[in-house]
Amino acid sequence: MTDQNMPETFCRQLVRWGVYPMSWVLLLVIIVVIQCGLMASRDAWLLFVISLALSYVVLERLVPYQARWSMTAGSFLNDLKYLVVNGAAVGVFSMLLGVYAITTAGQMNGYASGWPFLLQLIVLLFIFEALQYALHRFEHEGPGRFGRFMWRVHSAHHLPDKVYVLMHVAGHPINAILVQGIIIVVPIWVMGYDELVVTVFLMLNSMHGLISHFNVDARIGFMNYMFIGPELHRYHHSEKMSEGKNYGATLSLFDLIFGTFVYKPGVAPAELGVHSPRSYPKYGEFLRVLQLPFRAN
Repeated sequence: MTDQNMPETFCRQLVRWGVYPMSWVLLLVIIVVIQCGLMASRDAWLLFVISLALSYVVLERLVPYQARWSMTAGSFLNDLKYLVVNGAAVGVFSMLLGVYAITTAGQMNGYASGWPFLLQLIVLLFIFEALQYALHRFEHEGPGRFGRFMWRVHSAHHLPDKVYVLMHVAGHPINAILVQGIIIVVPIWVMGYDELVVTVFLMLNSMHGLISHFNVDARIGFMNYMFIGPELHRYHHSEKMSEGKNYGATLSLFDLIFGTFVYKPGVAPAELGVHSPRSYPKYGEFLRVLQLPFRAN
């Protein structure tokens, strides 16, 4: 090894093993900021997500894991379409849910109100992950006409043949409402968790959503047996149906329990995307992707 190669090797090793723990450090710092009253929870969550996303995007440009998976100007414009439409869909749904919550205020007490912080966080994570795992697996493996409909709803997220941070937003608005609206918002509203608990959960969920699509050779080692990181989620996007498992979003617990855990340290999937891509619209054909769930076949 020459001296010229050593700095690059050291840099890549630092990124490989340093990104995930430093993301946790940032999360803990933001929690302290909230606890000290220096920033409102919503503002702190936004700061955390934006800081993390920007940092990851920069690292993807500097040290990409696979050049073939890198974001391009064209893919970025496609991502923006999904971001705007999905954000609007979730926003409208959340607004309607908020109106309903206001009209029923005082009629329901959250089951988790008054529980210790750690217990609330654990229960929130487990309920979300159980619901998310069940929905996600059904979208991939559900039988019959309804199963095919749910796969076509979800398949928009698998149309890109690459993974990078910003393609995390790719998806059909129906899927966005199911996950962001029903699976996240409704249980939180019903259970009545504390504001800090919800904020920490949303930061954890956002962090793993971003890093799981990270096109950098970032590894989390034994933590793969607890959390969903890039090494696991890349295989969820594998073109091979036998590899496209790892249905967890934040926790890998249910994948381990139900035998859908796929972990191949240091090995990248050969190809990403949907099986038989000619049967689907291209990722950039936005209107056709929106129509995909309602196709007759």
